[in-house]
Amino acid sequence: MENQEGSKKKFYKRWWFWAIVVVVLYVIGSSAGNKGGNSQPAAQQPVKQQESQQAKPVEEAAIKVTASQLYDDYEANEVAADAKYKDKKVEISGTISGIGKDLMDTPYVALVVAPNNPVFSVQCMFDKSEQSKLASLSKDSKIVLSGKVSSKLGNVIVRDCSIVE
Repeated sequence: MENQEGSKKKFYKRWWFWAIVVVVLYVIGSSAGNKGGNSQPAAQQPVKQQESQQAKPVEEAAIKVTASQLYDDYEANEVAADAKYKDKKVEISGTISGIGKDLMDTPYVALVVAPNNPVFSVQCMFDKSEQSKLASLSKDSKIVLSGKVSSKLGNVIVRDCSIVE
């Protein structure tokens, strides 16, 4: 009886412990990052930048793309995809695979990238004030979202999202 009790593995040597650690680190990594804010107060910004903000030209059109195409572009060549999409406004169409909140309590909508890929998605992050709109959405419904592509951390992360249709 002592051999069985003495041969028990410590919790940190078990596979499930490390699986949980990897998932937690992934979620933290996917929710971290720059939200596009400028760290300088308006008074300290260069004069040219203040002038350009006052005389803002017409906003450039969003890049229209499907969730599958956006994800596939990042899978094929992350450097080229960053050059094409990063920090640019995109309009993403797709099917909702999930609606939830990350560890920082930020609401998101996940879009299907492929029927045979249930793990990864295009993850569109919303402001907390948008929770009531997200509450009316349902899984497996078609949607068009707008936002700025941030990065790829397993999922392709899109920040400052809003519902287009």
